[in-house]
Amino acid sequence: MINIKTDISLKREAQKVAEELGLSLSAILNYFMKELVAERKITFTDHPMPNRLTRRVLDSALDDVDGNKYIVGSFASAKGMISSLKK
Repeated sequence: MINIKTDISLKREAQKVAEELGLSLSAILNYFMKELVAERKITFTDHPMPNRLTRRVLDSALDDVDGNKYIVGSFASAKGMISSLKK
C-alpha cells in the first residue's frame, strides 16, 4: 500500500477518467510504476486528449469548416495571402 498526497479534486477526476476507461485508479498507477521500473523512463502520449475548452474551440472550428464559414481560397503568392489576412 502506498499513500500519496494529492489534491482531492485531482484524485476524483483521475478516478472518473479511470472508470471511463474501465480501469481502477490503482490499476493505472500500478501500470505506470511497473513501466517506470522496467523501462526507467516515463512515457507521454503524442496524442493528448484536449480539455473541455479546447474541445469546444476545435468543435466550433470544425463546424465553421463544415459550413464553409471563414474559409478563403488558395493563394498564388504570399502577398495575396497577407492582403487577405489584413481584410
